[in-house]
Amino acid sequence: MNFSIQSAKTIDEAVEKALLELKATPGEVEIEVIEEPSGGFLGLIGGKDAIVKVKKKMDHKDIVESILKDEEIQTVRTVLDEKAQQEAQEAVEDEESDEVFAESEEEEEAEATPEEPAFERLNDEEMEAMIRDYIDRIMGAMDLAYTLSVDFNENEIDVSIDGKKEETGIVIGKHGSTLNGIQIVLSAMVNQRSEEFRRVIVDCSGYRKKREQVLKRIAGKTANKVLKTNKSIKLEPMNAQERRIIHACLANVDGIRTRSEGKDPHRRVVIHKDTSQPS
Repeated sequence: MNFSIQSAKTIDEAVEKALLELKATPGEVEIEVIEEPSGGFLGLIGGKDAIVKVKKKMDHKDIVESILKDEEIQTVRTVLDEKAQQEAQEAVEDEESDEVFAESEEEEEAEATPEEPAFERLNDEEMEAMIRDYIDRIMGAMDLAYTLSVDFNENEIDVSIDGKKEETGIVIGKHGSTLNGIQIVLSAMVNQRSEEFRRVIVDCSGYRKKREQVLKRIAGKTANKVLKTNKSIKLEPMNAQERRIIHACLANVDGIRTRSEGKDPHRRVVIHKDTSQPS
């Protein structure tokens, strides 16, 4: 249980009863006074107890996870988990060449779409309504004001969440971890209902563009270091979308090659010297 409604002669007593039921401390909860106590006529007749609602605070991970427990979404996640296990068993060891610097669309499609459709197909209008409902549930649970734009561009759907920067950080998460989680599940939901694969890009307060610029700077600095030291360098783990940016940024840099290694979510880009060229 995440909340408790209690009554007592004073607000403090009602809150204390709720804390005991929730097994929580005052710093872990939000308190809403539903009704103030009153003493009644001459303090004897018609008195009313205080009524409070005490709710446990939830951080962004708890909120997103609670939303993803939805039965329909859980079905999608189960299919994706089974797909990931199947791919792990195959243990395909691939090294990406510079000619194929980007993660393939087929790889992303395999991550996002199950083999057998589990839900009815939706047109664009119905798809947009589903997307808006999903985002509204997340933002509503976080009690954040926001605006949302959904743009359909050929086989890509761009979903942009905008709000106060001091508040939307919780939606983005560290290095976009929460935003990426929202994007993965929304992509799966969309492609369960699409005839053809559609890439879904979810952004919040322009984070993706800013992150792209950061990644390009990291790629450039790292490539220069590799050229100076002749030693390969492994970057931090990234998702497929961010790895594509690194590969694309360095695809035409003389003396540099890139590849990806490892398995998601620990897959990363390795930048190394191009040994095929004379030094």
